[in-house]
Amino acid sequence: MSLLSLPIRLSVAAPAYNEAAGLEAVIADWHTFLVAQSAVAEFEIVICNDGSKDATGAILDRLTLSYPQLRPLHFAGNQGAAAALNAAIAATKGDWVLLMDSDGQFAIQNLPDMLAALSRSGGQAAIGIRKKKDAAFAQFGSWASGLACNLVHGSRLKDFNSAFKLVWGPALRGLGLEAKGMNYSTEVTSRLLERGIIPVEVEIAHRPRTTGVSSMKLVRGAAHRFLFVLYIALRQLLLRLNILVRPQP
Repeated sequence: MSLLSLPIRLSVAAPAYNEAAGLEAVIADWHTFLVAQSAVAEFEIVICNDGSKDATGAILDRLTLSYPQLRPLHFAGNQGAAAALNAAIAATKGDWVLLMDSDGQFAIQNLPDMLAALSRSGGQAAIGIRKKKDAAFAQFGSWASGLACNLVHGSRLKDFNSAFKLVWGPALRGLGLEAKGMNYSTEVTSRLLERGIIPVEVEIAHRPRTTGVSSMKLVRGAAHRFLFVLYIALRQLLLRLNILVRPQP
């Protein structure tokens, strides 16, 4: 039986680091769209400020006066995008959680297509397949790591690393994520597959960043991604050998 029953109780969860230049416009866009959606009974927007050095935290706190659905969290120092997203996820209360970036690259207007796909599939997770706007090096890294993760899991996902996901809240909050930096999107997909949750994929637009600066350093990010994929491969091997306890669905 499908877990999706419209209208839904939705949580939007996102990390934010030094996004002061565009954050207010992004939140206004999300709020305006969600208020108008008949498929959304109620919603909250949970954003974790990852120790930003600009006015991101102050903007989030100020916007709660205009948007009561906004629930900001704050780290005193920078802990990494994954740690910030983990905190946001843990604080969500919705039956479904939409994972986003706070830089405006993912359009929340893709939500109806994600809901439609979940309604057809009866599944617990949907992933947005990006029409890539990243630099060629970043695209190659994403493709290569996605290929490796698919081989490890025996899956055929077209965009393993996409950060735009809609996931059944209880399942997402129980994943036990470990990543600290920018590999959170890969880990979420991997942990879902470990539990036998095969995400349905939906084509979405991926906008170029227009404000702020990406926190991903290409060489360091590539090295960390390579090591993280190795960790995922080792973890899956240990699960198959029953050296680790396989997580329950």
